[in-house]
Amino acid sequence: MPDVDVPGLFGAVPAEKPMRSEYSFDGGTLPADFQWLRTPEPERIFNLTDRPGHLRLIARESIGSWFEQSLVARRQEHHSFRAETVVEFAPDTYQQVAGLTHYYNRHKFHAVAVTLHETLGRCVTILSCNGDYPNGRLSFPAESGVAIAAEGRVQLAMEIRENDLQFFWQTEGKGAWQPIGPILDAGMISDEGGRGEHGSFTGSFTGVFAFDTSGRGKIADFDWFNYDEL
Repeated sequence: MPDVDVPGLFGAVPAEKPMRSEYSFDGGTLPADFQWLRTPEPERIFNLTDRPGHLRLIARESIGSWFEQSLVARRQEHHSFRAETVVEFAPDTYQQVAGLTHYYNRHKFHAVAVTLHETLGRCVTILSCNGDYPNGRLSFPAESGVAIAAEGRVQLAMEIRENDLQFFWQTEGKGAWQPIGPILDAGMISDEGGRGEHGSFTGSFTGVFAFDTSGRGKIADFDWFNYDEL
């Protein structure tokens, strides 16, 4: 193939994309990087007005639902990254769950979340679906989870390094980040995971979610969200 000379641009400077994206949910509008699922009525699943400065999710159907989900997320842009958020959530049944997810679709996701356990009380746990199409069966890599205080905001984080995903949590303002669960397969959350080649097309996301299968629309408030390239 012959070489072709291409004239340069006078004064052009390479664009540098910031390695860190911080979202505070101020201003009353959802940042442009974020998307949501399946509804022309987003006010049913989230708003930024009921509690200014917070992304409020109104919990709807399960994170594995075909239909109405309260899930707001941004695209994964790097092979290795860290995402963090903080949630204020007071579940009164195990059917209410809110947290942070690495998400592709209803049968390919990993999530770390706050919920209620019959013996642990309020806890942090992991829900995972490893490409189980079409059944979408869940696994629980952290078993019943880790008991936490009955009140207070909880910070959640995930680190992905190539195909390895590790979740973390901490009670805001108390102690250091604690890992939870084993290293999970982040490679599953991709076009090639699960059903394999040509079975998926949307790309991988990271974001926040809430569900309430009791049907009562439990509220979860997220104060901020950070995304860092590693």
